[in-house]
Amino acid sequence: MENLNWEGCWSFWGGAGECRPTLAKIQNEVSGQVSGPVIQAGCIFGDVNVTTAASSADAGPTDETLAEELRKSTWRARFSCVDFVNLPRIPMLSDGTAVLGAARRAGLDVAAPLFLRQGLAAGQFVHLVKPVFETWDTEATALCESTIKRVHPGMLVSFEARMRCRNAPKSPPMELTGAPEQDPHLFFRIGERSVLISFDPRWLTTSTASGTLHDAARNPLEYSGLGLVRSVLEDGQVRVSALVFGQPQTPAQSQFEYMQESTLRSPAGLTAADFRNELAASSREAPHPARPQERKSVNRLDVTLFFDEDKLLFPGHLQREVMTQLLRVVPEYRRDTGVAVASLAIYGVLGQGAKSADIAAHILAREPDLWKTFTVPGLTTLLDSVNLAVATVTGLGQDQVGDLHEVMQVEVSSYLGGVELDRSIPMHRRLLGHPNATAWPERRKVAGSTPALATGA
Repeated sequence: MENLNWEGCWSFWGGAGECRPTLAKIQNEVSGQVSGPVIQAGCIFGDVNVTTAASSADAGPTDETLAEELRKSTWRARFSCVDFVNLPRIPMLSDGTAVLGAARRAGLDVAAPLFLRQGLAAGQFVHLVKPVFETWDTEATALCESTIKRVHPGMLVSFEARMRCRNAPKSPPMELTGAPEQDPHLFFRIGERSVLISFDPRWLTTSTASGTLHDAARNPLEYSGLGLVRSVLEDGQVRVSALVFGQPQTPAQSQFEYMQESTLRSPAGLTAADFRNELAASSREAPHPARPQERKSVNRLDVTLFFDEDKLLFPGHLQREVMTQLLRVVPEYRRDTGVAVASLAIYGVLGQGAKSADIAAHILAREPDLWKTFTVPGLTTLLDSVNLAVATVTGLGQDQVGDLHEVMQVEVSSYLGGVELDRSIPMHRRLLGHPNATAWPERRKVAGSTPALATGA
């Protein structure tokens, strides 16, 4: 509330038409929240006193603040092993049918609750479903200190933490009793609140998963997963019913899998960071920065952006998406950036004996480091499971590369990531193309404020 006390008013004195103060007293009051000036006057005689009462700090967060805290994000996970999948319930998710399809391709009896008795089919299911969780688009609220007090029953949440297993499952697994004191569950804390994740042990995928839970009963282990909030108790404990969980893959495990799968000689320039688990909350990092240049250097970068081709709705959709975002990050005075698009065809390289892991490694490796948002295991999964389209953008400033990546992540649902284009790398020349090659029939550049067909270099 703001109060305005205004002493003094005007009157004509002596008939001369002069503005002079009188002894009258006038008080103006303004109630409520006021933004901007309360009163304007050409001249004021007397005293003007303005007092402002600040809004209470206990007013509580606004709806917008709460919405931001509970902002949903796409949940993806790279598991070393998928330990638990609630097969009857997970198809209710938008991407859950892909999990059910993996179970059927593996030959699982989806009506039987015991994976452990289905032999090799259970192991084949784990192999087929791992890339599904790396690439799907299910949105969930991540449990963390900023959201744990705001969750409510029925909310889809993701979790990742070191946690213990209580009441480790017996062999053979038994049906649940409904009492947390007796049923197996995972337990961990976020700040002052505890989280209890219940699961039906009959849907554990392998006997190894059961053994790992017994290890977690003795020492906390890292688990990541997805579940539905069942209830929030008066003491603040959040109880979640698990849909899927497993242990996140470590960089060492990713390197080992790469060495097992690859057939080509490992390229120079691969580092441990190229095998990190960028989907794990504990190891998320920003993309590799563009290589450093002299302060006065005007060198510019070419980058190749990757997209899910199945999400492009019509011919020219990719060009429009890229050009629209370029207009946001490239200054008006320097819009001579070029764009070329194509489908990514890797079948010729695969036909010569290379594996997807080889292609990923030879695209990402270089000394010094390329700017890239991918890791070797991440790009390998995309090459194996997604139809990819690429857009090569030429002539970007070094600061514009990161800006373009960030805006593409937010605005373009089909965008997957990017890598700096270096035409001296054989795999780049072969797969990512050259803007002047016949593989790129149409190039566009940003001219002024609108996209236009490129007519020159």
